[in-house]
Amino acid sequence: MAGAKEATQTRVIESLLGSRKYAATAPETVTALVRLEASNHKSAKALEKAVRKHLHNIMAPYLGDPDYPQAAIQLTEAFAEGQSQANTLLLEFLSMHESTKERLPILTQFFADIFAITGVPNTVLDLACALNPLAFPWMGLANDATVYSYDIHTERIDFLNTYFALQGIPQAAKLQDLALELPTEQGDVALFLKELPRFERNYQKKGWRMIDALNVKWVVISFPTVSLHGGRSLVEHYRNYFAEKAAARNWEYTELMYPTEMVFVAKK
Repeated sequence: MAGAKEATQTRVIESLLGSRKYAATAPETVTALVRLEASNHKSAKALEKAVRKHLHNIMAPYLGDPDYPQAAIQLTEAFAEGQSQANTLLLEFLSMHESTKERLPILTQFFADIFAITGVPNTVLDLACALNPLAFPWMGLANDATVYSYDIHTERIDFLNTYFALQGIPQAAKLQDLALELPTEQGDVALFLKELPRFERNYQKKGWRMIDALNVKWVVISFPTVSLHGGRSLVEHYRNYFAEKAAARNWEYTELMYPTEMVFVAKK
């Protein structure tokens, strides 16, 4: 019986990783989700449906992505023409993902405000990074700074490392599911931008476990100010939520407010 269950799980894993939609997802993530859902679904069809739903919520394709292989070619050509041309294209790519698109009008000020509090870091941990590392030219970091960037999308990680190489900084993008493997890199500042609510929801409330384990001096956690659908204000909800979590950890922190994003800069 156990052998039949394992065979079913293996078929579902292979089906998902062989699908067009989830072929670029970290195999560890797919495998973990199949194992998680297996106890609730006996048939392969029901199990795959449940995991697809979970993956959809984690991968958030509705937030937008470029065609990564084509984007890498375009970016290589742009860098050959100079940093100015590359920056124009980087902004275009950043506008393709809803989270980073909202940040574009305040991009330079956003990081300047944060690093005015923390000091300009030499090493940044960008957690569940999506396309945010493409904002490097607007972060005000040294040219040899390291931005460890963690995500579960293989094509995205490959693209980010292509970008880092073109930019002349360490290729530090890592295919890593932070719910399964905590980051071990040491850094000055960790960025967890507008991802904590989804992370807590999709990963059985493991977000704060990860945050507590970070080997960094400062943690920067942000939240959307309005809901993605409907525009309901979330400011007071997340302000109270973070205050409670910070008090439990005896953290001192500063709040920064922007039209679409509220940011908490906390010293660990």
